[in-house]
Amino acid sequence: NQQDKCRGEVTVLDGGMGHELKLRGISDGSFVAGVLANENLLQASTVEAIHYDYLAAGCDVVTTNSFVAVPRRMRQCGLATDDPGAFHRAAVLIRSAVDRARAATEIAHNGEMLQKQKKIAGCVPPLTECYFGDQVPAIEDMIPEYHLIVSTLVDCKVDIILCETLSTKREAEAIFRAISQSTSQHTPIWVSFTIKDDNPNELRSGDSLVDACSQIIELASSLKLPLEAIGVNCSTPSAITKALLCVSPLVSGSGVKLCAYGNCFQSTTSEWMASLKGDNDAKTKAAERVKSAEDYDHNGYLLPHAYARYAREWADLGVQIIGGCCGSRPQHMKQVASMLRS
Repeated sequence: NQQDKCRGEVTVLDGGMGHELKLRGISDGSFVAGVLANENLLQASTVEAIHYDYLAAGCDVVTTNSFVAVPRRMRQCGLATDDPGAFHRAAVLIRSAVDRARAATEIAHNGEMLQKQKKIAGCVPPLTECYFGDQVPAIEDMIPEYHLIVSTLVDCKVDIILCETLSTKREAEAIFRAISQSTSQHTPIWVSFTIKDDNPNELRSGDSLVDACSQIIELASSLKLPLEAIGVNCSTPSAITKALLCVSPLVSGSGVKLCAYGNCFQSTTSEWMASLKGDNDAKTKAAERVKSAEDYDHNGYLLPHAYARYAREWADLGVQIIGGCCGSRPQHMKQVASMLRS
């Protein structure tokens, strides 16, 4: 069966970190509190435990807990007062995030549960507030910060450069330009965009998803960069399924894999963004995209078995890298891994 064969080749990426830290009493749910936990002696062990729980659940790859470890965020949060200080502070936090992930993989490798080597994906996030394309700087302005992030991750010997939750195609281009100017041109690259929940053909910025993916595949080829995967994350699972139908023809025969990892909140990001603008019509349309309430618990979180159904859809579409994003937990990924390997 071709579908079963495809599922057997799927790499399982981990799930969310920030929400899990909040549930375990380590952070207030903010990205900054989460990234600072990497270097807090009392909290770092919990970060490692979450990484380990994902590995024990069957994940093949864990992602560094460094989503806001970027220079301009260091200044905005008062962790640095000037550019040199901000670049230094971001690099320190990135290194501590890699240390936490590596500690978990080493414990896992010393256990008896493993069937293959576990890997670390170094997070390369948006430099500004997620989802808001109008806040994204010009390409040339982003390159120095992305160079710092990528170079630090590669110096720490991560296995994958994971460029995630990008809402514009120019973020991906800036990252690729930064990589091309560095010595980190051999580490596999995964790129993942976040899309509108109520219009899966568009990135959050309004950029065309198909155009963004096409341009990034072409740019990687022209710069001779090892683009290994491209896909969609940080959106509702149903929207991701529709987006994959658009992206799949682009990678067919190219050697580039598809990746997908969705959110597990009943309230969608598009709904939240619409509420900020007072756009009740858009809010209603976004809410209507969410599937049956039976798939969610009383707190509005997607149930693990329901998420695994989406993962099965993605695998059937040829997706070879599947994980979880905001709101997903180790139990979600355990269901996914079990389904994919059954």
